[in-house]
Amino acid sequence: MNQPHLTEIGKIQKTHGVNGELQVSWSNDFYPEDHNLESVFLVIDGIPIPFFIQSLRMKGANSSLIILDEIDTIQQADELVGLKIMAEVKSSSSSDELTLDDLVGFVVITSRGVQLGTIEVLQDYAGNLVFELQTASGNELLIPASPDLIVEIDEDSRSIVMELPEGIADL
Repeated sequence: MNQPHLTEIGKIQKTHGVNGELQVSWSNDFYPEDHNLESVFLVIDGIPIPFFIQSLRMKGANSSLIILDEIDTIQQADELVGLKIMAEVKSSSSSDELTLDDLVGFVVITSRGVQLGTIEVLQDYAGNLVFELQTASGNELLIPASPDLIVEIDEDSRSIVMELPEGIADL
């Protein structure tokens, strides 16, 4: 089965009203008004399930209220709270330059050659971007997603060499 390349664009925060409307928090650099979103994928039990968007209206800078087809009760909407929202998003820039979001799935290696783990997601904690890594032992590790710390990016091997502050990997 050929699946499209999906990018995480947001998360369902909570229900809104009693008719199945949902409040969505968009990812760091995703702005729905820049894309013609007709459908999205919700990750349910690890599987991206497609949903068509009936309506979408902005609520603040980084959130929206959406209505999805076939979701018309608060009970149905409540089951979707907390789910990741994915979409097939085409980059609006014509350059081949990587963004921080493009680095999800890359392996992080320290400048000393120590493999820390794989980037699972780019998180925004009160305006501070961090990579959430999954280590080989299954633990979660948060490291700053600062371009100043990135020494080298190898797209072929999907790895990043980073110069990290002393002791950050021990937290």
